[in-house]
Amino acid sequence: MVVRVPQLCLKLFLLKKMTDKSKFFRDTLALSQKLHFSMNPKKVDQEKRAKVMSKGLPKQIPIKGVHNIILVASGKGGVGKSTTAVNLATSLKLNYPAKNIGLLDADVFGPTVPLMMNLNDTPLLTKENLMIPLTNYGVQW
Repeated sequence: MVVRVPQLCLKLFLLKKMTDKSKFFRDTLALSQKLHFSMNPKKVDQEKRAKVMSKGLPKQIPIKGVHNIILVASGKGGVGKSTTAVNLATSLKLNYPAKNIGLLDADVFGPTVPLMMNLNDTPLLTKENLMIPLTNYGVQW
């Protein structure tokens, strides 16, 4: 959140209940310039964006055996992301039975995919400490 300096000054002024308002604004403006606040929030956003983008995008590391990825995401909970993902995976397997279809559930709040996929077992690990996915309806999870 970007706070404009005049708003910041006014809030601090009201908190401090100072009598010399103009001196307080001058002092706060000088301090804000030292702290790299800006009178123009767009300028701050552009500076932050330029700094982040200068680092470049993260390197994409391929996953062995994975050729295509479909991502189901939403910024809100309870909208059917897991249901949509399970339905997509099972319908892809029905339409392309020769293809290997996998489903990765990154939901940290609940095991909804194992319930929908009727999976109750614990996945096993290989000697390389990789998880052997459970399979049901032809879909690996």
